[in-house]
Amino acid sequence: MTTDLDSDGVLDALPPGLVQDRGLVVIAPNGSVNTGTVHGGQRYTATDSPAEVPLVRQGPVRAKDLQAARGRFARPPGYTTGLDALDSSGVLFVLGAPGTGRQTLALNLLAHGHAEPVLLQVDGTVDLAHWRPRPRGVHGYLVMNLADPLSLRPWDVSRLEAETEKAGARLVVVLRETPGLARVLEDRLDVRVLRHRPPDPGEVFSLHFASLCPDSQERSRRRRRVGQETLAALLPTGLPPGRAVRVAEALARPGPEGRASGAELTAGLAAAEAARLVSAADDSPALLAHLLSVCVHQGLRRNTVLGRATELLALIRADHGPVTPPTAPPPYDGGAGRAALALPGHPDPRPAAGLPDRADPRPALALPDRADSRPALTAAAVEPPAEIAAVCAVREDGDGDPVIAFLWPAVGEAVWDEVCRARSPWLPLLHVWLGAAGDEEQAERAGRALAALAVRTAGRSLGLLADLVRTGPAAAEVAGRALAASSRLPPAAATARALLEEWSGAPEASLRATVAVACRPDADGLPAEDAMRLLRRVVDAIGDGDAAATALHVSQTLLLRFSAGTHRTRAVIVRDLAVWASVEDVAGLLAALAFPALVADDCDWFGGRLSSQEAFGETGGAGEPGKFGEEDVAGPVVALVGAALDEASAYPAMRDALLMWCAGAAGVPGRTRQLDELFARLVDSRRPGFLRLLLSIERAAETTPGKALAERSLARWRGGPAPAAADPAE
Repeated sequence: MTTDLDSDGVLDALPPGLVQDRGLVVIAPNGSVNTGTVHGGQRYTATDSPAEVPLVRQGPVRAKDLQAARGRFARPPGYTTGLDALDSSGVLFVLGAPGTGRQTLALNLLAHGHAEPVLLQVDGTVDLAHWRPRPRGVHGYLVMNLADPLSLRPWDVSRLEAETEKAGARLVVVLRETPGLARVLEDRLDVRVLRHRPPDPGEVFSLHFASLCPDSQERSRRRRRVGQETLAALLPTGLPPGRAVRVAEALARPGPEGRASGAELTAGLAAAEAARLVSAADDSPALLAHLLSVCVHQGLRRNTVLGRATELLALIRADHGPVTPPTAPPPYDGGAGRAALALPGHPDPRPAAGLPDRADPRPALALPDRADSRPALTAAAVEPPAEIAAVCAVREDGDGDPVIAFLWPAVGEAVWDEVCRARSPWLPLLHVWLGAAGDEEQAERAGRALAALAVRTAGRSLGLLADLVRTGPAAAEVAGRALAASSRLPPAAATARALLEEWSGAPEASLRATVAVACRPDADGLPAEDAMRLLRRVVDAIGDGDAAATALHVSQTLLLRFSAGTHRTRAVIVRDLAVWASVEDVAGLLAALAFPALVADDCDWFGGRLSSQEAFGETGGAGEPGKFGEEDVAGPVVALVGAALDEASAYPAMRDALLMWCAGAAGVPGRTRQLDELFARLVDSRRPGFLRLLLSIERAAETTPGKALAERSLARWRGGPAPAAADPAE
């Protein structure tokens, strides 16, 4: 027999009487001695260390935790059901979301009926198939987040029920609720399952507030100062008990802080929640992606929030992956197509404009923007992280679709405060993600988010938009909305207006397309006068390669602005378009092309201007002040109709709009008089396009709308008497 040990050294350590005959001494490390009778062969395997036997980790529930759970306990809806289940079988499975009071419920169920209960908590990694309760002396056992509940079998549950009954104890197993888990446990194990729902947050708040502020009069004063409406907003249905406790603690805080107003209390709670979430997101890309997605899209459909979170998570992982040179994206030319773009990750020596220099500056803002490059919803994105689920609610909108929003909506704004204050290196990647909005609804939310960031950085983050808009039309849409919103918010207004002024005359079509988007109607957007002035600059800067695309952008903006505008906004648009049309240039051509769509959108409004004596605006047209004065109400309308009819490419649309107007005036004397006024003014203007219209109607069928009106107008044009026949359309 051989050994790696020094045999001489071992023998020297033995008593002299045992080593007189060394042939009788066997040195066998890790050996064993079998003193029994052996039948057949036997085998012994030596290992370097003995096999590890897993120990059951369990210990008493801390007295202070049990006291806190029992002292301010608000019974949730399933409390009585849980007691009945424990009384009947002694074993209960509780399913619920983390942070909703599952452990508090379990402790109170186990302690029920005992003045001084003895409770033990068993580690969640235990194998309940081999676990045994103590014979006596323990009233209840709590298992939190059992690792593998589906490994149990019905006979395991039967044994647990028998042994807990014999020991005079109860067992509650708490699990995180996942879709279908309750049904699987009930069907497979035939066990009682309680689906936990949090208690009423108002009751939790009242219990803790009364404990923290014993003086009832002081409690009433503080409640009145905050206001019942604010408290109701801070304690919505579904609010986790822990958040209700925070509201109570904030309102009961001693000193001036405890006598805060409703707005101050809401802001303080939201700021603390945002700081906690942002700090936790430092080490969790999934949490960061879902947090920012909820901030931007809260109130939208669940699939939208989770889908955009998946896209952001892919960007975060790419941004932190190996540095690889991206393929340079072709510049966006202002058209409607989407360019092939590249992922971020290539070092750029230029620091982000207006932001603190970073040790690892990232590149020009570019990302996959094609529809087929968007990450699909994966299984990991089906459910948001537990931290997000604890601060959000999923409710149904008017169409029955699930939507996600913060339980405290103010948390969204507080997150932007925290990001801009302490996480400015996140901003470039955040702009990349926001610039890839998938539809108009997402673009509106993304633009609002970029404006919020601009306000908090005093406009410095707007320096990131130039590179962003060059990546494609989706980014230009988002950036335009952001500039429009920022132009009305004081901390960022000056920077936003300077960019709009600069980009409106820029040679790059993508920058001018962004300005056209910024001029669209919006409650917080640009005034009509500013929008028309910027659009004129955009048109004047049109180049040979982007004329069609830019004209389309501007025409769409004019129609949207007119359709959604007030009377004054419409008057400004028509007045300025008439000024554009008075000059034979690109702006005049675009005014002629765009005007027929405005007439078709609301011909009654134009008719009202022709028959009234109200002025179009307080001043004359932009570029030529006083051209259409206050005394000439119909002048801009007549000028634009004539210009559109004179322009060959605009004539068909203007003709159709006038014929539709004539058809709608049939049998309505007021509308007929408006058309008579318009046609009479057009006859006086002697525009060749209008003569072409009259002749075409004269040669048309008798049922053509405006037939008689055209004949009367032709008679006036030729200097003869008007025909006596009535217009069939009238």
